[in-house]
Amino acid sequence: MRARRSASVRSRPVVLSLDSSTLLSYYQTKSGLPLSTSSGSGTTSGSTTTKYAPTPPWDPLATAPKESALVQSVMSGRPFINEGSAQLDLPGASDDYRKLFTLYQGLNSLYGLADQAQAKGVTNYQIAQYSKVFAQGLSQVTSYVNNLQLSQLRVTQGAVGASTTSAGVPNQPTTYVTKVIHSGTSSDAVDAFQGNVQFDITVKKGQSTVDVPIDLSQMGSQTRSMGNVVAFINDQLSAAGVFTRFATKRIPGEPRVIGTGISKVTLPALADDWALQINSSAVEQVSFSAPTTNTAVYVTQTAGTPPSTAALPVGSSDAQKAAAAKGDLESQLLKFQTDGTPPPQPAGEANYVDGRLYSKTLDSAIGATHAMTTAPDGSVYVLADVTDQTSDGQTIKGAQDVALQKYDPAGNLVYSRNLGAGVSATGLALSVSSTGQVAIGGSVTGSLNSGETIASSTTSDSFVSLYDANGQEVWTQRRGSSSADQVSALGFGADGTVYVAGQSTANMPGAGGALGGTDGYLEAITTTSKGQPSVKFTSQFGTSGNDAPAGLVVNGSNVVVAGVEQGHAVLRDFDVSGAAPAQTATRDLGDLQGGNIAGVALNASGQVVIAGSTRNGALSAGTVTNAASGGQDAFAATLDASLAPASGDAIAYYGGSGDDKATAMTVSGNQVWLTGTAVTDLPNLTPVGKRDGFLVNLNVATGATDYARRFAAKDGLDAPTAVAVAPGGASILDQIGLPQGAINQKQSVNLIDNTSLRPGDIFYIKTQEGGAERKVSIDAGETLDTLKLKIQRASGFQVNVTTTTVNGERSLMIQPQTAHNTIELVAGPAGHDALDSLGIKAGVVRQTTTNSSGQVVSADGNGTVYGLQLDNDLNLNSADAIKHAAAQLAGAMSTLVGAYRDLKAAATPQPKTTTNKASGPVPTYISNEIANYQAALNRLTGGG
Repeated sequence: MRARRSASVRSRPVVLSLDSSTLLSYYQTKSGLPLSTSSGSGTTSGSTTTKYAPTPPWDPLATAPKESALVQSVMSGRPFINEGSAQLDLPGASDDYRKLFTLYQGLNSLYGLADQAQAKGVTNYQIAQYSKVFAQGLSQVTSYVNNLQLSQLRVTQGAVGASTTSAGVPNQPTTYVTKVIHSGTSSDAVDAFQGNVQFDITVKKGQSTVDVPIDLSQMGSQTRSMGNVVAFINDQLSAAGVFTRFATKRIPGEPRVIGTGISKVTLPALADDWALQINSSAVEQVSFSAPTTNTAVYVTQTAGTPPSTAALPVGSSDAQKAAAAKGDLESQLLKFQTDGTPPPQPAGEANYVDGRLYSKTLDSAIGATHAMTTAPDGSVYVLADVTDQTSDGQTIKGAQDVALQKYDPAGNLVYSRNLGAGVSATGLALSVSSTGQVAIGGSVTGSLNSGETIASSTTSDSFVSLYDANGQEVWTQRRGSSSADQVSALGFGADGTVYVAGQSTANMPGAGGALGGTDGYLEAITTTSKGQPSVKFTSQFGTSGNDAPAGLVVNGSNVVVAGVEQGHAVLRDFDVSGAAPAQTATRDLGDLQGGNIAGVALNASGQVVIAGSTRNGALSAGTVTNAASGGQDAFAATLDASLAPASGDAIAYYGGSGDDKATAMTVSGNQVWLTGTAVTDLPNLTPVGKRDGFLVNLNVATGATDYARRFAAKDGLDAPTAVAVAPGGASILDQIGLPQGAINQKQSVNLIDNTSLRPGDIFYIKTQEGGAERKVSIDAGETLDTLKLKIQRASGFQVNVTTTTVNGERSLMIQPQTAHNTIELVAGPAGHDALDSLGIKAGVVRQTTTNSSGQVVSADGNGTVYGLQLDNDLNLNSADAIKHAAAQLAGAMSTLVGAYRDLKAAATPQPKTTTNKASGPVPTYISNEIANYQAALNRLTGGG
C-alpha cells in the first residue's frame, strides 16, 4: 500500500509555498504556545506589498501590548476587555478584526496570569492575588463572548457541533452479572458449585410471589459445570412458570505479552473466565436467600503508596519523581465471613486472607472512604470522596465531591449519589435509620444549594443530606459559622430526627457563642410536612482549647457524643427531649497521649461502647480485662449508660509492641469490632506487609479476641478506614457470586439523583447571535422527559430533542429542527452550571453543508462558527488547575488566530490560475527544500 501511494505522489504536480512563518507556527503548535503569524500583509507583487488585513496583536511586529504589559494592566485594576485598545492599522478594515483582537488580548491577559502563577519562586500570597484577578477577568471575557456580534463569522465560548448528547440516566436494569466464579471451559466442573449448594430464588410479579428452591444435589452424577448448572436452574424456573432465566457470561482470555523493547514475547491466551448472568423482566422482582447464614463483616480500605514529598535518591528520573508525587492509591471494599466454615479461596485474588469472601477495587475516581454502614435490607452504604468523573459518567463540578454509594451484598454497585459541590466537599459521617433512610454529612466549600448567601470558595461549612430508602434525595442543608466547620457524626432518633455532631472554630448559628479553640456542637434536624429540613436546636460545647467530636449514639431521648477534648477522651450525655439539649453527664477517660477516638455505639446490654487508640495504658474506664502492650494500642471500653463509674465498666487494649491504631469501630449485639493498622507484631498474627490492616472482634468483658485477621494490600501498604457488620450476611450465595436479597433494585429517574446537579442549577439557550438568553432551571424532581420539554420551549421549538438508549442508559440528544436553525447552549454560573453536570457541551449546535469550494460551512448561510471550548469554571486554585487553565486559554487563542486567518484569506484576492500544469517527478531542488525545512523543524522541536 505504501509503495503504490509513493508512486502516485511522484506522478502528480507538486506546488509548495513555505516561508518562515511555517516554522514559527509549527514550533508554537508543538510547544503548546498560541499560534502566530509574521505579518498582516497580503499578496506581494514585485516590491509593493498590499495589505488586506490589519496586523494582529500576536504578530511580533505588532504594537499591541505584550503579555507582561497586559498582566501588569489587569493587576492594577484595568479591565480585561477594552475595544479601544485594539488598534487597527488598516483603514476601513472590518470591525470584526477589532472585536477579535479585543477578545484575544483578554484571553492573553488570563493566560499571562496563569503563566505568572506557575512561575518559579511565586509565593502563595501572589498566587492568591493572581487567582482573584483571574476570576474577575474570566467573568469579563465570558460575558463579552456571549454578547459578541460579528458580521462575517461567529464565536462561541463552547464547542461547535451538529448535535450534543447528555450523560446517561440508567433504565431499570433487567440483567445482573455476578463476579467471575470459574476459569476454563463451560463444560468443566466448577469448584464453586461443589458441596452442599442450596439456595432459594423468589420471584415477585404483581401481587403473586413464587419461591423456586435450588438444590444442586438433585443433579445426581451430572457434572456441575457452568452449562449444566445453568440448564438445571432454568428447568426449575420454567417449571415454576416465571420469565427469569440464568445464562453463562464468558469473558474471553487475552494473550499475554511479557518482556520489554525488542524482547517482547506473546504467550497464548489464558483460559476464559465465566460468570453467571440473570436475565429478568421489568415486571419480575428477583431475590435470593439461603437456608444457612453466617456473620459478614465489611471493611473499606485505602491500598497502595500515598503521594510523597520526600526527596528521592540522586539520579532519579523525572518520571520517578512524578510517580512519587502522585502516589498509587486505590480504595477497596472487603467482605469477610467471620463464623461457620468459610468457602474456598476465590481464584486469582491477591493478598488473600482466610475467610475473606471478596476484595473489590472501587472506581478509580473514588478517593478516601470515610464511613460505611449496612442497611436493613442487607445492602452496604459507603461514603467516599470523588476526585474525578466516575465510570458511570457522573461529572463533578469542582475539585472534589462526595458520593454516597450503595452496594449489594455481592459487592455490585446499586447506585451512586453525588452531592454536587461547586468547589470541594468531604464526606465524613453516615447513618442509616431503621426504616432505611440515609443521612450523610461532612464539609463543603463553594456553592451547593441555589440562592445561598453564605457560600465560600475557601472556608468550609457543614452539610447534611437526607435520602429516602429508595435513594432519592429528600433534602440537603448547609449551615456554617463565620469560620471553618464540619459534620463529624450522625445518628437517627426513633421519630426520624437527624442528630448531628460536628466541630467549629467560631459560633454556629443559634448555638449561643463560641467557647474558644475548636468547639464541638450538637444539632437536631427534623423534616417538615413539605419535606424540608428544620433545625430544632444547635448547641455548642467543649473547653477553651481544641475539641473534636468523633461519634455519637442515640439512646432513646438521650444523645451521647464522644470525642477528643484537649487531648482527652471525653463523653458527654445530652437530654434532647426538650426544645434545647440539656447536658446531664460528662465522663473523662483521661489523656489519650496523641491517640484518637474511632467511634461510639450502644451494645445490646444498653452499655455505651467507646473505642480508639492511645499510648495511655491507664485510661479511667473501669476494670482492665486486657492490658496495654506498649507503644500505641487500640482499645475498647464499655461504660454504664449514665456515664457514671459503675462496677460493670471495663476496658480492653489490643496491640503489639509497636504502634497500632484503631481507625473504625462498630457494635453488633454485644460484639465490638475494630479495624485499623499495625506495623509490628499483633497477638498471634504474623506481619504480612510494611503496614498491615487488622480486623478484630474484641471481647471487652474478658479481654479475649474472639476473631482476628491481619492482612496486607497493594505495595504492602494497607489503611482500613471503616467497618460494618451484617449478622447473617454471609452464605453459600457468596460462593457463587449471588447476593442475599433483591437484584436489579429500583432505580431513581430523577436527574438530581443520577448526576451532580442541584436544584436551581441553570443554563441558557440562545436562538440567534447576540439575542436574548432564555434560562433553563433544574427542579428537584427533574427527569430527562421534563427537561426535554423545557429545552424545546426555551428554544422556541427550534431544536429537536430526543431520548436515546445505549447500554441500558437513556440520554438526551439535541439537534437543530431545520438547517436554518442555529442554537447556542450557554453555561450557567460556576458552581451552578447545569450543562457540565448533564454532560452536555456548551456551544453552538447547527447543521452543516459543503459549499462550492469544498468547505464545510453552517447550513444556515451565516458565517463560520468558531468554538473556543473555554470552561467557565477555570481557576488558579492548584497547580493542576493552573496548567489546565493555561492549556484551555492557549487553545482558545489559537482558535482566534484561525478565525483571523480565514477573515484575511476571504479578503485577499485569489491569484490567477493557469491551465499549464506541471507533471512528472518532484524536482530535486524542491525535495532538497523539503528536507531543509524538516531538518529545521527537528532542530526546533528536538525531533518531536
